[in-house]
Amino acid sequence: MTKILVTGLATLDLIFRLENLPTIGEKYRAIEGLLSGGGNAGNAAVATARLGGKVNIFSTLGKDDVGDLILKGLQKEGIDTRYAIQLKNHKSSFSSIVIDKFGERQIINCRNTLSLENLNVLQNIPIQDGYLADSRWDEAAVSTLKMANQYSKPGVLDAEAPVSYEAVSTASHVAFSRQGLRDFTQHDDLLMGLRSLSSRLDNWLCVTDGPSGVYYLDQGQPRNVQAPKVLAVDTLGAGDVWHGAFVLGLAEGKNELDSVHFANLAAALKCTRFGARAGMPTRLEVSDFDLSFIKKSEKK
Repeated sequence: MTKILVTGLATLDLIFRLENLPTIGEKYRAIEGLLSGGGNAGNAAVATARLGGKVNIFSTLGKDDVGDLILKGLQKEGIDTRYAIQLKNHKSSFSSIVIDKFGERQIINCRNTLSLENLNVLQNIPIQDGYLADSRWDEAAVSTLKMANQYSKPGVLDAEAPVSYEAVSTASHVAFSRQGLRDFTQHDDLLMGLRSLSSRLDNWLCVTDGPSGVYYLDQGQPRNVQAPKVLAVDTLGAGDVWHGAFVLGLAEGKNELDSVHFANLAAALKCTRFGARAGMPTRLEVSDFDLSFIKKSEKK
């Protein structure tokens, strides 16, 4: 199995589905709700495992009930959590999330700054086939991406705002969110933002833009990999699924374009289901979805 290390934030999420997002201070009754593990790294780890990767996660949790639930959820998915360190003086991260009938979301998160004291744990992790780090824990992201460079393995940065220049310049592959790219480059135009970075950096850069797919530059020319058209029920966790699928594709030896296509399929399929982790697809489901997507394209 392809081995992946995922570094960053793992949380516990209380998720509610409503007709519309709350706008005033009154009581609301959810159509549906669930308690689930979450966080950029936590979700990406689960997505990667569902897609067939053998996953280690490196994160900081509190030695509390929330931390215990987070670990239990990850372990249930077959993820190796020995490097997810629980600290007595740390509060585990948790979120309240509301999703409307269009799949849009509103997130309130409570978390400490992730601890620096266990960064040395990274040195004990065996060599992996691929490395993924979110931007929620910058020091650990940089250290993880440096390990990827040291071993000549793909090192992917999930670049949501805020993100440091050191992390961006260290990664072999950087996948910005639209907001992340705008915040980092101060350009509203996606392609202008990518061009401003490509003149300074020699790594592979792209920006994910939801239903519009993924934009990147090919020898300075803009390219767009379209996302499959689906009826979105819930977009929560779709970006995390995308990053998990992308790093897994690279680690398996796929090129960037094929890895983006694989990630687009996995993320789109997730959006058709309620719940971040509850909606994450398996490898077989993505393969079947890919076949149906190809058949629809051929008919056109």
